[in-house]
Amino acid sequence: MNEQLPTERGSAFDKALRVLACVAKSPRAIGLAELSELMDMRRPTLHRILQQLTEAGLIVRSPERDRYAIGPAMMQLSISALTSMSVALPVRAALNSLVQEIGETCNVGILDQDEIVYIERVEGTSPLRLQLQVGSRVPVHCTAIGKLLVAEQHKNVRTRLLNARPLRKFTEATLTDPSALEEEFSNIRAEGFSFNNQEFERGLTAMAVAIKNNQKKVVAALAVHAPSPRMNLETAITYLPILQEKAKQIAEIWAIGETSKLTD
Repeated sequence: MNEQLPTERGSAFDKALRVLACVAKSPRAIGLAELSELMDMRRPTLHRILQQLTEAGLIVRSPERDRYAIGPAMMQLSISALTSMSVALPVRAALNSLVQEIGETCNVGILDQDEIVYIERVEGTSPLRLQLQVGSRVPVHCTAIGKLLVAEQHKNVRTRLLNARPLRKFTEATLTDPSALEEEFSNIRAEGFSFNNQEFERGLTAMAVAIKNNQKKVVAALAVHAPSPRMNLETAITYLPILQEKAKQIAEIWAIGETSKLTD
């Protein structure tokens, strides 16, 4: 982020938006010193803005160090915005096209606190499928979208997410050992996609790919799932190119990264 304005120019609202955008773009919790340098803003002013954003729940402060990350209110606002955009813009059309081509249920999900929220979903045509709705919440440790989005987080964030609640064993295939999950997260980052091999529901297989913003940061995921007899892992891999194509199309529809214009 290249802050070009003089130190104290702009309204308080403008400054707060710029600080919030900078925190949101950072791939990790960002410190006061780094923020001050990036924003070209005096520390007392920056500290006051950070305190106001923290009180509003838009950002959170790390208790160990003077570092900041996106807070629950901002996460909820993002969910509402993406959900609204999914309805207003042709995300559903992109999913419909995908479902028509592969014949299986597809959905888009994002990370909200320590769960995955489906913000868009199109059902396949077969009567044998998992019935979930837009707004449904599923665990992070045993779903394809969940594992992919957690894998892309900083290690400290991954640890917090896995420790937020007991890792429930939904099936005999569910991974609940943090070390085993970390190994899988490493594989997901290397391969660029994730599987759910009957880990959430017996007989259900899923694969997810990342939806990235203009800074190549993973902000959501696109997944396909189907009964295992119809879609094993080998079959799912054949869908990878079209899933990645549709994930890129959804990112373009959202025009993710346009908020960077606030700092031009």
